[in-house]
Amino acid sequence: MTARTTVTRRPPGGDLRPEKVAPRRRTRRPDFVTMALGLPVAFMAIVYAYPVGAMLLKSITEPKPGFGNFTRAATDGAIWEVLWITVRLSLEVAVLTVVLGFPVAYFLARTSPRRARFLALLVVIPFWTSILVRSFSWIVLLGDNGLVTRLLEPLTGNSQGLLYSESAVVIAMTHILLPFPILIIKGTLDQIDASLPRAARSLGAGPLRAFALVYLPLAVPAIVSSGMLVFIIGLGFYVTPALVGGPKQSTIAVVIAQSVQVNFDWGLAATLATMLLLLATALTLIVRKLTKVKGLVSL
Repeated sequence: MTARTTVTRRPPGGDLRPEKVAPRRRTRRPDFVTMALGLPVAFMAIVYAYPVGAMLLKSITEPKPGFGNFTRAATDGAIWEVLWITVRLSLEVAVLTVVLGFPVAYFLARTSPRRARFLALLVVIPFWTSILVRSFSWIVLLGDNGLVTRLLEPLTGNSQGLLYSESAVVIAMTHILLPFPILIIKGTLDQIDASLPRAARSLGAGPLRAFALVYLPLAVPAIVSSGMLVFIIGLGFYVTPALVGGPKQSTIAVVIAQSVQVNFDWGLAATLATMLLLLATALTLIVRKLTKVKGLVSL
């Protein structure tokens, strides 16, 4: 608190009388740190809001104002088929990445810190390579004379490669997106007290029972969050399905690119992008609602 000060003034023809002076109010100015932290937030809001707003505007203004693009997309069976293929591929990749990533994350969380740092570096290294390069490498591996085809030929009796099939798209996307669940789940497993399963086993529970009833429920929020993240990223994947997949595995991102680059139909492309945005938002809200109902940590 600011102390009040008193001054004395001699009024004309009178005695000295104390007069109270109100304390000065300090104006709080935003410090440099607050302004510096707010700049990235403002920058991200601008670079995200402007493209999304322009896309939404084009969907109802190109080639003429109205909702004709949404009517055309809603009545086109081919678009709904492509949308279903996109959702199916993204769901398969999300499940596979979580199933394959959880054991790796569990091992990283339970090994020594030095070894965990080294193995985590190996997990992150694929991020240093372009998605385009990794997709081309899968074209070589999954081709008719590729390494994967030669290894599977004695088991399947088929010399034809997996390239340009749904399996090829799922394999390539799983390889590219696998580090996300590993890192997200590991961050949660590092915070789980390792003594909880041991306490459950001391009370008579077996290893599997202690893991399934004590340890695994604590990791479910991270599993759901990582799976949802991979699913949303998979909805907008373009390079890998376009290179590794065939015409029957066209995703909504491929159709959007064709609408812009081949047909020059910006209105339909913006409409499909809007539908994809609404789908991702709706699924995120549904999963968030379900996690709240079940008492899990929300996304």
